[in-house]
Amino acid sequence: MEGIFIGVLCLSGCLTFSTCLLHQYHFVSDAKTWTEAQNYCREKYTDLATVENTEEMKKLNVLSAADHSSTVWIGLYSHIDWKWSDGFNQSGAEYRSWCGKDPDYVNANQFCVAMKTGAWIDNFCHDQIPFVCYRGTLEDSDFELVNEAKNWSEAQKHCREHYTDLATVRNDADNKKIWNLIWRTEENGG
Repeated sequence: MEGIFIGVLCLSGCLTFSTCLLHQYHFVSDAKTWTEAQNYCREKYTDLATVENTEEMKKLNVLSAADHSSTVWIGLYSHIDWKWSDGFNQSGAEYRSWCGKDPDYVNANQFCVAMKTGAWIDNFCHDQIPFVCYRGTLEDSDFELVNEAKNWSEAQKHCREHYTDLATVRNDADNKKIWNLIWRTEENGG
């Protein structure tokens, strides 16, 4: 059984505009090891879920609770330091929401991360539990305009509180999408 959840990630800004990227999360109730879950997500979606802020954490918690699972794999793991499965290392990559004394590395052998009732635990990678995948890349992103007058710092704060962060325009396609969105909004009197 799979459930879909669409989260909104705020991504680009000027003095008066910021844009958002739509990101889809998919709950998979089939219990798998962390590596099996990662392979499944990479085959069917993009990768295991990446969590960049408290807002995303809350949304993933609601998603897993709706499917009656208190513990799910996410894409964080450790080989020396904690890294995201998809290689994400930009603004928000350092976000953590550990439970109590975790990570506690029981027997120096817990290197994969699960979300349990809204907090993160380091876990044995061979345990089999449900998991959350995400679909989406910056290359095929969809943007949504937040049409509120803000300076750069205010726009960044707004995006980090409500989404993930201000957009990074990585290529001409992103630039064109954002420009078209701004142009359509202005054309419609927005």
